[in-house]
Amino acid sequence: MVYTSKDQVKVAVMTDRLRIEGTMHVLAGSRVTDALNSKAKDFIAFTDAAVFSLIDDRLLYEPEYVAVNREAIAALFPLE
Repeated sequence: MVYTSKDQVKVAVMTDRLRIEGTMHVLAGSRVTDALNSKAKDFIAFTDAAVFSLIDDRLLYEPEYVAVNREAIAALFPLE
């Protein structure tokens, strides 16, 4: 099995209803925007996530893994 080296980036993701904070895995040496602009994947994966409601900032879930449809992402920014 071949493994691709990846960098881990702590990010916050905004959708129309949620804020997700978690770790995004991008190809080593790549930028976060490269992963977002890639047409090869419809979903972006995040690990060690915390999912919050945008309405009241309430913590809804803490999944180890969550996949978000790339088209549902309104904003994404690094937390580090």
